[in-house]
Amino acid sequence: MSGSILIKGAYIVTANDKNEIIKGGDVYIDDGQIVEVGKGIKERAEHVIDGKDKLVMPGLINTHVHLAQGILRGLVPDNVALIEWLKDWVWPLQGNIDEEIMEVSTKLTLLEMINTGTSSFVATSINARYGTERVIEEVYKSGVRAAIGKQIMDIPGYADKPQILHKGLIEDPDLSLKIFNEMHSRWHGKDNRMWIWFSPRTPGAVSDELYRKIGEIVREKDSGVTMHLAEVRDDIRYFSGRGTTPGRFVRDLGMVGRKFVYVHGVWLNEEDMDIFARTGTTVSHNPSSNSKLGSGIAPVRAMIARGVNVALGTDGGPSNDSYDMVREMRLALLLQKVNSLDPTAIDVLTAVRMATRNGAFAMGIEDLVGQIKPGMRADIAVFNMRAPHLMPSVNPLSNLIYSGQGSDCTDLIVDGRFLKMSGKVLTINEEEVYEKANKYAEELLRRAELKSWM
Repeated sequence: MSGSILIKGAYIVTANDKNEIIKGGDVYIDDGQIVEVGKGIKERAEHVIDGKDKLVMPGLINTHVHLAQGILRGLVPDNVALIEWLKDWVWPLQGNIDEEIMEVSTKLTLLEMINTGTSSFVATSINARYGTERVIEEVYKSGVRAAIGKQIMDIPGYADKPQILHKGLIEDPDLSLKIFNEMHSRWHGKDNRMWIWFSPRTPGAVSDELYRKIGEIVREKDSGVTMHLAEVRDDIRYFSGRGTTPGRFVRDLGMVGRKFVYVHGVWLNEEDMDIFARTGTTVSHNPSSNSKLGSGIAPVRAMIARGVNVALGTDGGPSNDSYDMVREMRLALLLQKVNSLDPTAIDVLTAVRMATRNGAFAMGIEDLVGQIKPGMRADIAVFNMRAPHLMPSVNPLSNLIYSGQGSDCTDLIVDGRFLKMSGKVLTINEEEVYEKANKYAEELLRRAELKSWM
């Protein structure tokens, strides 16, 4: 549903350069654009949102999403280390996903993100077996903005572990490049909502030659890269064995700069941080995933202090197990405080910036979205603050992040169009998704010859 929109009398978190918060403020939207922000706006609108007991902020931006893993929530044990977690569970399950199951997983993930206030995201590891075109079409129809990362590899194993990847996920690099080029020509930049990126596997699973080629193509086609980097301590052992560090490794391969988004960064050192800061390279911080898998606590406070663009991501269904960015903001705050033994390590406004403006910068769309100010596209999330877990409402933003959850979102607007309105998602059939999700989860366990772990 689209048309002119007036949000009236709300608590507005602008995320602008001054971090302004407007109490009892208004936002007027027309033709998909934010026209006016302030108090006492007199414009008439086709749709009016009563802002009483509402918090309004930019749509949240999730910089690390596994669309294929929405269907895997609860299927994978919560007490195994990363390599076993991947090799024995996640990869066999994903290696048995076909296009029909992937469509349901994609819709389930989109449904959760829209329901919890996410307006833009970066998708990782889209394998050819999933049906790339079908995935992109479902994302586009949902109304959100997305950079879709086409997976690419030329080594089926990982470093000293040959052939570790499930056979169903092994993909020829020439096929990957062909699909990337087809999708890029068809979808890249469409309506300023869809972009086609590369999603190479982790260092040790891709040759240096292929990485260099990816870097060249990205610059030639104004694309982007999303890739896991320095997630676990074992990754550093790989880089040390090559006489380098994660930051030096990607820099020397021409894989740094704008729209290069490296996920996790738990084990980056100060030199790595400086490389990323100088080149405008982004780190996507995924605190829930890092916590559940015991990967460590990323040095976010140090990254920010050194000028690195740090954004937020949720990761996937079996490692989080949520796609809720409000929860991710809270855990990002708590982990930095406990890790530094300093309650002043990071504050609420920094967390909001990571989930909005920094995410927009990561995707290269900071001139379009990430703030509530005139001239920006209207990507806006509205949260209901009239609930026992969010009262008293003296400090609504603090309440939302420390006490709230994404499902407190009542309305999500993207490009001036309602994707969620008065508590209901408008662009995806919820009941159909729920019914198929349960059916296909059981089918995946059967295909992978696995049993429920509980």
